Amino acid sequence: MLEVLHSLANQSTPLNHGVIFLFNGAEENVLQASHGFITQHPWAKQVRAFINLEAAGVGGKEVVFQTGPENPWLVQAYVHAAKHPFASVVGQEVFQSGVIPSDTDFRIFRDFGNIPGIDLAFIENGFIYHTKYDTANRILTDSIQRAGDNILAVLKYLAMSEKLADSSEYRHGNMVFFDLLGVIVVAYPARVGTILNYMVATATFLYLAKKASMPGHGGGRYVRDLACATGVALLSWFVTLLSVLIVALLVTLLGRSMFWYNHFYASVCLYGAAATGKMILIHTLAKNLYYGVSEWKLGDLYFDVSLLLWCCSLVWLTQHGLCSAYAPMLMVAFPLATRLLLAKEFKHRALACPLHDV
Repeated sequence: MLEVLHSLANQSTPLNHGVIFLFNGAEENVLQASHGFITQHPWAKQVRAFINLEAAGVGGKEVVFQTGPENPWLVQAYVHAAKHPFASVVGQEVFQSGVIPSDTDFRIFRDFGNIPGIDLAFIENGFIYHTKYDTANRILTDSIQRAGDNILAVLKYLAMSEKLADSSEYRHGNMVFFDLLGVIVVAYPARVGTILNYMVATATFLYLAKKASMPGHGGGRYVRDLACATGVALLSWFVTLLSVLIVALLVTLLGRSMFWYNHFYASVCLYGAAATGKMILIHTLAKNLYYGVSEWKLGDLYFDVSLLLWCCSLVWLTQHGLCSAYAPMLMVAFPLATRLLLAKEFKHRALACPLHDV
């Protein structure tokens, strides 16, 4: 924050709006400092937006996990200005659901000041956070530089924005936002996402219905095989989850429930191996149900099962108004589009190269 302040103070171009730097403490004692500022300080009434800097770890990429509420222009500001974007609406909805027992100054400014903002935090190496090992020498300079680049760019963008003068005018609806490999951020209104989600779901159900009605698939036989394969997939998920829970219980009984926290690959080897092994076992045993069926047809069937399950998840999340529905939408849209394009290409090649009897 001091470096950002120094940079802003020494730039030649004046800002259109003032910037307040709030250094506070008492966060762990029911967020008293931020509450005191937003309810008692005379400057509080002049604040139109805020950027809240948090940490649940040491280093790594700072993730935008809360925005708004209902101020899509803030997300657009981050999209346009951030040099190293890293954001996801999934984090916002998970955090605001109460599943994670934590709180930030974001809620204080939002609820007591009715001010929209952006909440970002470091989340890597969380096993050090709030322990005796949480020292300054463990803070990675690359992480500080990256965060500084993003915050300075977004802050300049906001301070020069005309929308900041009366942000209430641009308060309409939520945004779906997510980054692509930390390169760019995709953002669009939630209402557009709802339309897009239902379009993808409709296309998927039409694809499956058309496939069931094709003469070569036997109609009812295809539906029966699809239902059976769906049951196998759900069973494999259940057994996999049960196996992971059993492993977690054993680790807890040994008094080492959190040993994996600072060893990422240990968790992959321990829980990932158990999950993968049970998944392979269930599908290997289930393969006997399709004796005589070619592996190509079996793979095609389970591709349809994957589409069906992701599509059901997509519809459920969309009906509940969750912006996180973009995730299953991508898991449905791109595989389905790829399948249709490949089928069209192979069909054209088959027509271009007819078989000749000898």
